[in-house]
Amino acid sequence: MLSTKSYSSNRCDDVNSNKNCVQIFVESNTGQGLKDLVVYLEPLDGQKLGHKSEPLVINQEGRAFDPYISVSQVDSNVNFVNKDDITHHIYSAGSENKFSFKIKSGETNASVEFTQPAEVAMGCNIHDWMSGFLLVVNTPYFAKTNAQGYAYFDITELGKYKIVVWHPQMNNTDNRMIKEVSVAPNSQFSFKLKNEMAGIPVQESDDDFDFLSDYE
Repeated sequence: MLSTKSYSSNRCDDVNSNKNCVQIFVESNTGQGLKDLVVYLEPLDGQKLGHKSEPLVINQEGRAFDPYISVSQVDSNVNFVNKDDITHHIYSAGSENKFSFKIKSGETNASVEFTQPAEVAMGCNIHDWMSGFLLVVNTPYFAKTNAQGYAYFDITELGKYKIVVWHPQMNNTDNRMIKEVSVAPNSQFSFKLKNEMAGIPVQESDDDFDFLSDYE
């Protein structure tokens, strides 16, 4: 299987960038760049895509999922790492990629296989305020927008692509925006939300009660 480096931290006008760099900008309905929105590109011309080899790490830290939103390619390694000093009972909801397991302090669980694209909502049976999302996509071209609202990609094969912007708090059909585009060298595309984003749920308990670290 081909291996590819798809996401670039360099701007497309950086002298070190690949000439096939694609720049995507996402802004709010009031014109501000939006951070941590998932952007991914799906080929429409039968382009042969590789597979990203870097494993994804989803931490449980501070009694919350860190990061709140993660994105991974189908059939990639996903490691759940409990950095808290207590046990969590992590589960998925509303997805074909279902899982449920207990993970003690300091442990890593890499047993879950995500074999098909899905939006995976995650929670904890012990700490019910914890919530997070994993988006599993069938492409190596994925990233989250930076603090200025940009994502950059090094495209190995040009042609027609579908660009998808997704966030669980996006007030849009299926929480996403979609464009079909023709990608040429140094292409630039932009998305502007029509509606204000909903707020991310508060990731903390309303009281001081907690479960013991020896929860079994």
